[in-house]
Amino acid sequence: MFKTIGICGCGWLGFPLAQQLINSGYTVLGTSRSDSKLKLLSEQRISAHRFTLGEPLPWSANPPQVLVLNLPPGRRQFDELTFVSDMTALIQQATEQQSKILFVSSTSVYGEVAGEITETQLPLPQTASAQAHVILEQQVLESGQGSVLRLAGLIGPERHPVKQLSGRALDKGEQKVNLVHLQDVITVIAAIIQQEQWQQLFHLSATGHPSRADFYNWAAVKAGLPPPQFSQEITLDEGRWINAEASLKKLGVRLQYPSPFDMPIELN
Repeated sequence: MFKTIGICGCGWLGFPLAQQLINSGYTVLGTSRSDSKLKLLSEQRISAHRFTLGEPLPWSANPPQVLVLNLPPGRRQFDELTFVSDMTALIQQATEQQSKILFVSSTSVYGEVAGEITETQLPLPQTASAQAHVILEQQVLESGQGSVLRLAGLIGPERHPVKQLSGRALDKGEQKVNLVHLQDVITVIAAIIQQEQWQQLFHLSATGHPSRADFYNWAAVKAGLPPPQFSQEITLDEGRWINAEASLKKLGVRLQYPSPFDMPIELN
């Protein structure tokens, strides 16, 4: 059984993940660039290490048995070549240190592919970020030491898409939403580590997929926000919906929030 877990990126997802792993009896090594976050990690019994992508991993003497790579590319001035190069060096170093790798990726790798998407669907990335994720996924899987977890859109404390969509004029209201709650992500990551599920590709999304119009209008009312205004034009375009049933069955995980309507709306 693995006992030491490293988490590269202790932010919105990585920090509560580290807390749950600590509470489950693991030793957790966490990274951050921020002095205040490093202090917070230490206060939570997490071994805190300063780290910036592009630098060597900060634990060459005693590397973790499992490394969770949770380093999403920056949304501003994204440089695909630099990001891939830096992440490739990170993956290579972790492989040399004999750490198992869990790479947190995104269902955005499917681009504009429509219909039901299972784990066997080939990616069709449209953006630079999605293209970078596909390259890195392949490296992790080819290392023989890692697995990939593709996440749908994230919801959790202080994070809900209705905040950005409120009051806006939108189209494609008939398309399905693909969302997953933070707590379910943490549960699945813990299950992958505990069950030693390596060289696998997993999906994670709520099993319910209401339409954008139905869900975001409901969420806006629930949050006390102006609802978005969806176009009345009907295109019969349901977009894509992520089917994660095979991944959940393999891991034996039952979602706490199987429908987006079950997910609490926790805004600032």
